[in-house]
Amino acid sequence: MKLSNKFLVLLGLFASAFLISCGSTATMEKSQPAKPAEKKQSMGSSGGISSRSELSVGSIKSHGLDKLPKRLTEAPKFDFTGDSLQIELENMYYDGFEVIADDSASGSFGLRLENESSWAIAEVNFPAGTYQGMASVYAPDTKKSRFNVYINKDSYLVYGSEPPIGKYELTTRSVVSFTLDQPTTVTLKIQQNDVNNPANNGQNGMTLDYVLFKKVN
Repeated sequence: MKLSNKFLVLLGLFASAFLISCGSTATMEKSQPAKPAEKKQSMGSSGGISSRSELSVGSIKSHGLDKLPKRLTEAPKFDFTGDSLQIELENMYYDGFEVIADDSASGSFGLRLENESSWAIAEVNFPAGTYQGMASVYAPDTKKSRFNVYINKDSYLVYGSEPPIGKYELTTRSVVSFTLDQPTTVTLKIQQNDVNNPANNGQNGMTLDYVLFKKVN
C-alpha cells in the first residue's frame, strides 16, 4: 500500500507539472505582440519635384502629384487637327527639367529648365500650311527668361515679357513661324542653347507650361 501511495503521489505531481507547462506555453503564445503593419514608402520622381511654395513631400502629394503623367522613354507623337494644338511639357519626352507642382499651370505642373543639357522632345504630324508656335512660360527674372525651340533643325530664340510679369504668359513677343508645303512630321525640341548660333543661347531657370501651335493659313 505504501508503494502504491507513493506511486500515485508521483503520478499526480507529474500530471500537475505537465498541465502547468501547457498553460504557460499557451500564455506565451497569446502574449506575443502582433507584428506592426509595414509602412509603404512613397516613390519620388527621378526628374525632381518641387513647387512654387517649397512644399514638403507630403504636401506635394496632396497637391496633385498623382496627376503627373508617367515619364516617357521616347518621343510621343501628336497629330495637328483643327485650328490649334496644345502640348503640355510634362507629356513630352524630357530630361534635365525639374517638375514644378503649380496650380496656376494649365495641367497643374510646369517643367523648369535646369541646365544647358536639358531637353524636351515630341513629334508632331502637321498638314500643309503656315503655323505659329508659342509657349506658356513663367520667368523668375530677366536673366532666366530665354530658351530655344527647334522645328526640325531650325532654331528659334523664345522669351516672354522682359521684365517678367510674375505669372505664366504666352511668348507673343517671340512667335515661332514656319510653313510646310506638304504634310510633314516635325520634331519639336526645347532646349536652352542654339547649336547653330551661340549668340542666341538662352539661360537656366525658365519654367514652361505648354507649347501652343496655331494654323494661320
